[in-house]
Amino acid sequence: MVQFEAEIQSLNQIRSRVICAESDGPWIEGRVEDLMVHFTYASWTAYNLGYALSMFLSSKEEDLGRSISEMMTRMISSMGAIQLAEIRLTPEAIDELKKDRIEP
Repeated sequence: MVQFEAEIQSLNQIRSRVICAESDGPWIEGRVEDLMVHFTYASWTAYNLGYALSMFLSSKEEDLGRSISEMMTRMISSMGAIQLAEIRLTPEAIDELKKDRIEP
């Protein structure tokens, strides 16, 4: 599986990374445009390797996080993704999963 992670502070402050085959890529900091380029790279990598793509987005601003999530979901759909699922967790729920050593 290829995992794409993004931490969204604002449209101008976003950091993201790609995790693939037990290898954590570096965090890349930038704006929403940089996020989309990095996400396209993750999607293309997953497609070329025949892996599933998992997205993990976090944002303290729920509306901003939801907007970017919807934008990325539309992008995945336009690429011809067969199946999409979305799970939204509160920061407390994510902390609980991490405490139990379960990856979201």
